[in-house]
Amino acid sequence: MPKIRLMIVDDHEVVRLGMRAAFELESDINVIGEASNGAEALAKINVLMPEVILMDVRMEKMGGIEACREIRSQHPQVAVLMITSYPDDEAVTASILAGASGYLLKNVSRTELLKAVRQVASGQSLLKPDTTRKAIAHMTSIASHGGTTPGDELTDREREVLALVARGYTNKQIAEALYLSEKTARNHVSHILEKLGLSRRSEAAAYAVEHKLTNPRG
Repeated sequence: MPKIRLMIVDDHEVVRLGMRAAFELESDINVIGEASNGAEALAKINVLMPEVILMDVRMEKMGGIEACREIRSQHPQVAVLMITSYPDDEAVTASILAGASGYLLKNVSRTELLKAVRQVASGQSLLKPDTTRKAIAHMTSIASHGGTTPGDELTDREREVLALVARGYTNKQIAEALYLSEKTARNHVSHILEKLGLSRRSEAAAYAVEHKLTNPRG
């Protein structure tokens, strides 16, 4: 019986090693490769040809949701199972829209993790009806509470970051301007792209200019 070809994508090496160890003794699952971010995963797919990708939600360079969207567009036969450290309605919603087959927390038991990989490999979805309902309710709430106004889904801090992105600031320059760490600035940019359904900084900059969001208080 062919083994499930699994790729693990996470920006923490220790986490990847722990996940790999969870599958090593399984006769029906083969971890065929790893990646430290979404961009690296995309570059390796054609070579490794995974059936399932276990994908961290938030990573540097390219986050899991953006990568999931690209993977599902370019390789619709690949199932993507999102995994994160904490629950987040917006991330669940974005994952569903990106085409993920499931969403798990990193504190999931080994038994549940194995079951999840096997289920999505067989073509099943792990997105339970109540999870999907919550995601739909979340999207509806955004729309009904002013979400139709561009930028309303962003926090004040994210609007500040978006305004600086529109001015061409790098993550380092954003961090210096707002007294943040560079990693925090990078995470803000990733969250902005996820919330706006965009893939690149240039698209976020164009969005900000088009909708007059270049002034964070505007």
